[in-house]
Amino acid sequence: MTVMIDVQNLSKQFTLHNQGGINFTVLDDVSFNVRRGECVALHGTSGSGKSTLMRSLYANYKPQTGAIWVHNGVQTIDIANAEPRQIMRLREHTIGYVSQFLRVIPRVSTLDVVMEPLRMKGAGSDEAEARAAALLRRLNVPERLWALAPSTFSGGEQQRVNIARGFISDYPILLLDEPTASLDSKNRDVVVEMICEAKNKGTALVGIFHDEEVRSEVANRLIDLTNRTDVE
Repeated sequence: MTVMIDVQNLSKQFTLHNQGGINFTVLDDVSFNVRRGECVALHGTSGSGKSTLMRSLYANYKPQTGAIWVHNGVQTIDIANAEPRQIMRLREHTIGYVSQFLRVIPRVSTLDVVMEPLRMKGAGSDEAEARAAALLRRLNVPERLWALAPSTFSGGEQQRVNIARGFISDYPILLLDEPTASLDSKNRDVVVEMICEAKNKGTALVGIFHDEEVRSEVANRLIDLTNRTDVE
């Protein structure tokens, strides 16, 4: 089975400038891979580096050492050392990211927010709108809200918009940072179904799931950053 993400000997430090320039190590020599059709869960205690690793996989953070090889269907690119244009192209076509918080331009409608990743890949307006509408319905976002900017929505509504945006483009790789944290049980179950469907289609997923029940339903393996282990 194709390896979509291959993390090799990754280390990440932060410099605390307000504390005399002390270097603080968050990730130290982390290695693992993720194959097509599997979901790998990042696990560990608070401060073990789960969010830092997730942001590194999306190239928001540049590690001090190591490599993050990402397969885009044609070639494998080390995003830890890639050019900005390569990273932008990977984000458009290969790597989707559902963060904990929805960050959008004010006054842009919910429908347009969800449609945007698909439009960036060249899809027509009708196709993008139909796909966005189907996802919003599935995630129980009322149609009366679709023309409104999601910045005014509740936390749970914003998260469902965020999930719809992340799933609309059928990315080969999808990063999920606490996707069910703000959801009720009904919508949590919908998201679990969507994750399982993505796995069946061959998507490689990496997630942080503090909900143990959700984690057990969707994850094939755990990467325990506290003890640095890979558990089936």
